[in-house]
Amino acid sequence: MLLRRVIRHFRQQEWTAIGIDFIIVVMGVFIGIQVSNWNTAKQEQERATVYSQRLKEELKVEYDYAVALYDYLISTQQAGNIAYMGLMGEKSVNDEVTLINAFRASQYNWYERRRSAFDEIVASGALSLIPSAELRETAIGMYSTPIFEIMRSEGQSSDYRRLFRETLTPASHESLRQSCGDREVDTDNQNLTILILSYECKTELSQAVLKKEVDALRAQPDLLRALKLRNAQIAGRAIDIESTLRTLGMNKLYSK
Repeated sequence: MLLRRVIRHFRQQEWTAIGIDFIIVVMGVFIGIQVSNWNTAKQEQERATVYSQRLKEELKVEYDYAVALYDYLISTQQAGNIAYMGLMGEKSVNDEVTLINAFRASQYNWYERRRSAFDEIVASGALSLIPSAELRETAIGMYSTPIFEIMRSEGQSSDYRRLFRETLTPASHESLRQSCGDREVDTDNQNLTILILSYECKTELSQAVLKKEVDALRAQPDLLRALKLRNAQIAGRAIDIESTLRTLGMNKLYSK
């Protein structure tokens, strides 16, 4: 319709009308572009809001897991120190306490990283949409740090863990696992499962079995050396977690 009117005005050399028609066309194009830009900007803002929320929720799970892992390491380190005293013959540490803590010192904990939102954001090229530079940098640092994988590898391949399990009888090990092993605790987050060792426990093993197992551990020539190394290793990793959460800004984002 507009095109026909422009042609008619041009044939009749109605220059003023042609100019008005031209302005109408230009304004229509301009407004159309602006509306498209506004819609695009609104959609990106909505995406940014959704991505920011998802990323922050996902990082909160990472934070809670890391704090729980730190607490687990502290419990394991304390068990290792008690086990060392008992295996060295400290009279204040009886055979049952020695064996329980020697078992707990051989334990390790890890968790599967929660990073689906971060990976989706990166894959879609939308990381720059996250308005908070602090959140972006924290996420990048948290998901690129190798510390959690290192801890899992060290726990799995620990010489102390191997020697302890090689020395202890299967029946005693199963008894310790049932009575004094990892326990799950409930959390407010249904996506979060936390394991703890920091609870009191007793074994169902007889005094004779307890003494036999502790004597066997003491007779293992490399066990104490491996335990000392594992204790030092755990202490260092606990420091690493604390430092990681602090330097990456996770404490600032989530600590109460």
